[in-house]
Amino acid sequence: MSAPLALAYKTSRIWLNQGRLLKRESRFKMLFVSLVFAGVYFGVHALFLNGFRFLDTLGSLGTFILHSLFALFFLGLGLMMLLSGLVTAFSTFYDADEVPFLLSSPIPVRHIALARSAEAITLSSWAFFFIIIPFLHAFQRHQSLPPWFWAAAFAFAIPFLILTAGLGAFIALLVGRWMPTGRRILQTGLFLSAAAIALIFLAFFRQYRTAPSEEAFLLARLAPGLRLANRPWLPSWWLSEGLMALARGMPMRGFMLWLLLASHAAWILLALEDLGGLLFWDAWQRMAVSSQTRRKLILFLRAETWTARILPHDLRALLFKDLRTFLRDPAQWGQSLIFFGLLALYFLNLRQFRYHLLPDLWRNLIAFLNLFSVASVLCSLSARFVYPQLSLEGHGFWILWLAPTSPRRILIAKFAFSAFAMSLISILLMAVSCAMLNVTPAIRAVAFTVGLAIPIALSALSTGLGALFLDLRERNPAAIVSGFGGTLNLVCGLLFMLAAILPFASLFHLHHLGRLPDRSLFQWLASAHLFLLIATSLAVFFPLRLGLHALEFRDN
Repeated sequence: MSAPLALAYKTSRIWLNQGRLLKRESRFKMLFVSLVFAGVYFGVHALFLNGFRFLDTLGSLGTFILHSLFALFFLGLGLMMLLSGLVTAFSTFYDADEVPFLLSSPIPVRHIALARSAEAITLSSWAFFFIIIPFLHAFQRHQSLPPWFWAAAFAFAIPFLILTAGLGAFIALLVGRWMPTGRRILQTGLFLSAAAIALIFLAFFRQYRTAPSEEAFLLARLAPGLRLANRPWLPSWWLSEGLMALARGMPMRGFMLWLLLASHAAWILLALEDLGGLLFWDAWQRMAVSSQTRRKLILFLRAETWTARILPHDLRALLFKDLRTFLRDPAQWGQSLIFFGLLALYFLNLRQFRYHLLPDLWRNLIAFLNLFSVASVLCSLSARFVYPQLSLEGHGFWILWLAPTSPRRILIAKFAFSAFAMSLISILLMAVSCAMLNVTPAIRAVAFTVGLAIPIALSALSTGLGALFLDLRERNPAAIVSGFGGTLNLVCGLLFMLAAILPFASLFHLHHLGRLPDRSLFQWLASAHLFLLIATSLAVFFPLRLGLHALEFRDN
């Protein structure tokens, strides 16, 4: 068997075994995941379909906007796939356990690099198809296109996916081979950040300065990056223009653009194979040696000394241990930084979209949607990072039992650290959102109240259920989260998030529609605050109580 076939057979057996493991999952988890997937799919499909119908009401301007928004949509997906391919390639190239075995085998390095790149592209593709399938389905229904349009759309999507995610893997190879180490990392990072910010400001300045007409200027203000997305040299433009050509009944033009995409996708695969043969071995050795010889700094020594008079010694030690563990794991703080950074960037640019000039009805709706987005990210991160933190103590869990502390104080320290961190982020983001939208003081007070209650309740749920369903034998956080306890924690978090936001959002929406007078509004708001207080108290007390009971009676 040749080397490429052997690698393909190995990968197929791994995916087959992963599929067999799904049979061991609980029915509750599979049912919940299926319902969430179906709900998100039909919700996104309805959103896209209503957007296409809204564009029809604009007449000929809607046709022009549709063509431009198609290009902008695929430009955003391409940038997302580039980033996803870069991050995934780093883990498949340099962190996978099977890479040392493959490098010691008689398989050529270029084939190993190509196989790892293909795996990175495959792992990055699920989010792409999860978004593009309802989008194309809605477009097909709106345009009344024949069924063969689906096959043509997938034929366009596959080379576009290979090209964008493969470019991310290409960058990962270059970065792994020549990434600076030591003090130069900070210098290089600052230089690249400053250069990226300068290029972004230059692009936006030129975009607004050279707008050819009033319509194009308004579109550029409402959707930044619209003119960039319509550049004919971008692969996203090839994809959007090819699909639009098929929809307009021009198959030869669409086939020409598909050939353009396919040829560039084939080129990136050849480049990954050739460059991998030259650089992959050196890059992997360099990354492995750097991770083994890097000195672990003891962070926050002075802060730990300053807080000695405020916090008890055991709580202080537990808090700083968790903080150092979190900051030493780039996978944790990197994901948190990306999610919250994107939200902060969106909130800071709300006035660029002129949302603060909308009527009160729409500004309040956007404010609650922003609150919902922040709560969704907090729910996801608490389920991913807070819930498994006790289980990740692993075989060293007995050390906590020998320490001069108690299970109650351990649980309190875990809960307090996560609740404080998430509450601080939530309040800051909601402050930015309310300030950019210029909402009323009543909306601002509700946003801060709900934005404080949600992270406290989510922290208690994740900490308490994490102690109740403690698993010290599992070292993989994803496996801990995917169990019954992790699924139950996610479900409870989502239900609390909806129960906390929907009453306030419904009351203000009815008030601005004129169906709820001012006096009745304040009465119902008082009842909603009382309900939120009771729900938060129950979400904090019962999970922590159950988790503490499980820890106290656990045989270590």
